[in-house]
Amino acid sequence: MLSSQVVNPEQLLVAISQQKRMPMVRIGEALLALGLVTQAQLDDALAQQQRDRGVPLGEVLIQLEFVSRQDLKMALARKMGYPVVDVGKFPVEAEALRKLPYAVAARLEAMPLLLREGSLIVALEDPSQRKHIDELAFITQCKIVPVLAEHRQQMDAALYEAYARIGADLSLDSGGKPALPAVQLDLEGEDSSALIASLELEGRESGVEEERAIEQSDNSLVRLINTMIIEAHQQGVSDIHIESYPGKEKVKIRFRKDGALVPYLELPHNYRTAVIARVKIMCDLDISERRKPQDGKINFARFVPQHKIELRVATIPTNNGLEDVVMRILASAKPLPLDKIGLSPWNLERLKAAMERPYGLVLCVGPTGSGKTTTLHSALSFINVPERKIWTAEDPVEITQPGLRQVQVNPKIDWTFAKALRAFLRADPDVIMVGEMRDAETASMGVEASLTGHLVLSTLHTNSAPETVTRLLDMGMDPFNFADSLLVVLAQRLVRRLCTQCRVSEPMPDEEAQTLLADFLHVCPPDPERFDAQALMARWQAQFGREGRLMKYHSPGCPHCNHTGYKGRAGIHELMVVSRELRRLIQTGARAEELQRQALFDGMQTLRQDGIEKVLMGITGMEEVRATSNT
Repeated sequence: MLSSQVVNPEQLLVAISQQKRMPMVRIGEALLALGLVTQAQLDDALAQQQRDRGVPLGEVLIQLEFVSRQDLKMALARKMGYPVVDVGKFPVEAEALRKLPYAVAARLEAMPLLLREGSLIVALEDPSQRKHIDELAFITQCKIVPVLAEHRQQMDAALYEAYARIGADLSLDSGGKPALPAVQLDLEGEDSSALIASLELEGRESGVEEERAIEQSDNSLVRLINTMIIEAHQQGVSDIHIESYPGKEKVKIRFRKDGALVPYLELPHNYRTAVIARVKIMCDLDISERRKPQDGKINFARFVPQHKIELRVATIPTNNGLEDVVMRILASAKPLPLDKIGLSPWNLERLKAAMERPYGLVLCVGPTGSGKTTTLHSALSFINVPERKIWTAEDPVEITQPGLRQVQVNPKIDWTFAKALRAFLRADPDVIMVGEMRDAETASMGVEASLTGHLVLSTLHTNSAPETVTRLLDMGMDPFNFADSLLVVLAQRLVRRLCTQCRVSEPMPDEEAQTLLADFLHVCPPDPERFDAQALMARWQAQFGREGRLMKYHSPGCPHCNHTGYKGRAGIHELMVVSRELRRLIQTGARAEELQRQALFDGMQTLRQDGIEKVLMGITGMEEVRATSNT
């Protein structure tokens, strides 16, 4: 293979195409298969690498004099399929060279060869060095296709000559080294304000074109993104929003904290591309694709080992050829006990009764980020005993608990919720949790499973409990089977909690109490016996009042809540229990209003009604309840 070196673009593209069809082989396995090292030598080298993780295995083997550099290249070429390119004779494309500054190319000994469809083909001495490939992808913002460079001693001269031909800046520092500093990809977080100052100072000092300014600031950018993620996690943030704007407008980064977006920082406009590129590299997305949305996952411990944080990342293309990024911090937490998630006594009693049933369908509904997964895991923890086999299919697995058999679905390989559910039914389950009923196939299989002796839990994106029924019937569910299987539907929202450190109370004015009463009874059917205003007010005064008077709660703000008046979040709930009358309405395809009317007669409280009672308890404010629930 070494004798047939690649010297023109046509040969190289053919060789790369052949390499893609070859199975990947580890360098150690390749050397063993070629008889260039023994198993004992490989074990010694691996032990040495454990002590010095920054050095690639191939370099360790050379240092220990187990193999020569030529042997290593032969193994890379033969077993891993890397084409071998004679950099001295290859006609390098000027467009490829312009993607990578000379200073970086000289430091990494990397020769850009060709640019094809957003991919940059680069000749390297060791194409298996992931760190160098990540750095090249970050700087060029292209997908890197590595090939093997032959004649390493000719690399410096070949690089100098190639870059000189296109009139590139060939400046080096006084020691003959490249003027551009290395990008350190694994740095720990620091103080974000100091890093912003550093970025802006470097931007002013560089005074060069946009691309160069980004390169000069790489170290600070990497530290800044690490710091941003660490600070977000420490502050209890649920989502990080990175928003890029055209022209010279700054990049805005905002945190979603307790359900509300708050500004975090702004970056100079010429860093927007590098910020997005860095995030993409962290979750192995295609750095050259900016026209389509992508999603991935960051295991942050790879970059800062002492922080065990996982993030779900979505990139969204916006106008002017820009991109936004939203990162959700996954709560790798233990489930809350069912008694602690804020359910009212009526809701708690009936949800527990449904969870103790041997079979049926339990649905938890609400918008994205309303705590549905947390509630389902709390319900599962209530029935999680050694006598029950519980399977869950989730995307992603956010909460873990012993005793559950949890499965991560992956639509990219056609491992969907429906296929996971079908597999579970062959695995002798008692209880099945499906992360989401996204399509008719998953929903119909869930209904069938609940009718054949399994308790099935799932989530759905609907606004209220009665609307959930009509949504599933619209998806094509059989009304009779669905009515027979459904046990309860729990709709929920998250509202901001009043800060307990600065919360104050005063007697509620009568006019305000009457307003709350009218709001509570607004959706109730005209039935004086069941929904009597005087009886309801008497119950409130006995249950929530102080010395017979309802109290009004308010948090003016303090350092503990960052002077917002709110700290943390609480749930408001709407539990619809399927009674005999409701089952008959479902079978006849009744509208959501009719289902709600019957559910209210059966004892259900709407989201607004549950929220009003939590206002009377001093848990949240009425403006929060109005913002998250319809009348």
